[in-house]
Amino acid sequence: MKKLVVALVSIFAAFSLHAQVSITAKDFVAELKSNKSMIVIDVQASDVYAKQHIQGAINIPHKSLYKTGAVEGQFLEPADLAAIFGKKGVSNTAKIILYDDGSQKYNSRVWWVLKYLGATDVTLLHKEAGQMEAARIPMTTTPVTLKTTTFTTTVNTDMNIDMATLKSLIDNPTEILLDAREKDEYEGVDQAKKSKGHLPGAVFMNYKEVLTATGAYKSKEEILAVAAQFGVSPEKEVIVYCQTGIKAAVLYIAFKEIAGLSNVKLYAGAYAEWAAEPDNIYCTKKLVSDHH
Repeated sequence: MKKLVVALVSIFAAFSLHAQVSITAKDFVAELKSNKSMIVIDVQASDVYAKQHIQGAINIPHKSLYKTGAVEGQFLEPADLAAIFGKKGVSNTAKIILYDDGSQKYNSRVWWVLKYLGATDVTLLHKEAGQMEAARIPMTTTPVTLKTTTFTTTVNTDMNIDMATLKSLIDNPTEILLDAREKDEYEGVDQAKKSKGHLPGAVFMNYKEVLTATGAYKSKEEILAVAAQFGVSPEKEVIVYCQTGIKAAVLYIAFKEIAGLSNVKLYAGAYAEWAAEPDNIYCTKKLVSDHH
């Protein structure tokens, strides 16, 4: 009986963890009033933040977390990221709420970075105009600065996969590699000509497949149903990537945190890193038929 109780508690804890990846506008307002220690982060560009942001929110633009250099979208070393968050007043144990422009791409990306670094309590707020207005979320133009603190890193290496390991898994039947970009990038015909195609063995699954028409995350059941159409199953290791890791973070959260799949990794180096290696190969043949 004792073992059963422990098992049930574990299951409930896991369910709660998945369920708390996002917060509704209504619940956010209640939390904003009751929890004065909660840290709200606007991850949009500083000029967007300056025009209007949620009252009390600090600004950490997602682009401020990336390295400068020829390969775009590579995030800084853990120690450097910890220094940025700490200077902004964000600790690894703080209750953190992230929001972006409503697309779920940029707050999801910063969520992934924070969880990778070892932050324990990170939640997404979907910036959907109707719900924000209905909940009467207070907005302002007044910038916010928090007292400097310490962000202690405990890097979760299981969330990421490096290029060398990914290469060793290509054509492995026990894993599935998903490309979260746009179809023209996947096929190597994008107008910007940033893409030569997709990584060998990758299946095209645009990140919007796991989002509703308004940009919110779909339910667990909906995510599992649509994911199955692309070959995703609980017994397979799921690896997601995109151009720089932004769109792929949406799939990662959908599969790992909402659908509850146990073995999900994000290739943080992304297509940008892959393309920087002159000897790497690409494919342009589609590996999944359109289902819409």
